[in-house]
Amino acid sequence: MQWCQWWRASALIWAVAAAGPLQPLQRLRRIDATGRLRDGSRQVIAVQKLRGGFGGGLFESYTNLLARAPLRTNMVTAACLAMTSDAVAQRLCVDTEAKLDECAVYDYPRTAWIALWGSVVSGAMLQQWFVLLRWLFPLYKTSNWQLAGKVFVNQLVMSPGLNAGFFAFVILTRDPPVLRFNAEKRREYGRKIRADLPATCLRSCVYWSIVQTFNFRLLPPKYTVIATSAAYLVWTVYLSLVANIRRG
Repeated sequence: MQWCQWWRASALIWAVAAAGPLQPLQRLRRIDATGRLRDGSRQVIAVQKLRGGFGGGLFESYTNLLARAPLRTNMVTAACLAMTSDAVAQRLCVDTEAKLDECAVYDYPRTAWIALWGSVVSGAMLQQWFVLLRWLFPLYKTSNWQLAGKVFVNQLVMSPGLNAGFFAFVILTRDPPVLRFNAEKRREYGRKIRADLPATCLRSCVYWSIVQTFNFRLLPPKYTVIATSAAYLVWTVYLSLVANIRRG
């Protein structure tokens, strides 16, 4: 299936990015009969630090990438997750106004645009937003009041802002003229906001309040963006379905 191809492509990108910090080939050194170290110049082995098995090694490599290049790592990860979620959403097409053959045609440009949204918004912008939240609520790890305040402010800003922005982005990139917000697109956006935004924000508050309470309290700050991006894998499936329902 086509969405499986997208999933495999995103997994390959992620694996290649994570494989960077694996240790290089090292020469095998042996001790001779005199107790001296002897260089096994003809014997070369691949040395990889794989704590906890292969999966543990990939996770360790990924954390090294986060430490060395957090912005780029988060952007690539968020793009892959967004691409995967839109591929799933397209196979779960539930637009009751669409014909079955329209749902069956895979829209590759749509997935590419969603990957761009995920990279810039979920990967780059959220990283800076969480830095601001940590500054506003420095005791959120130990204070329940600060944790509740951090989750509340996050939802107050992000729920209407990101959901309305995502609807606008889909309309802007889906129909010609692409990247031009003409009068017809503005009317469609107004209909979309009135019909779908309130219910979407309500569901967003329920879902993300639970996710971010766990995220903010239990996970180290360097994993906040990747955990949010992983949760967006589920949320973007729903959001893509809603955003691509045409309101006539």
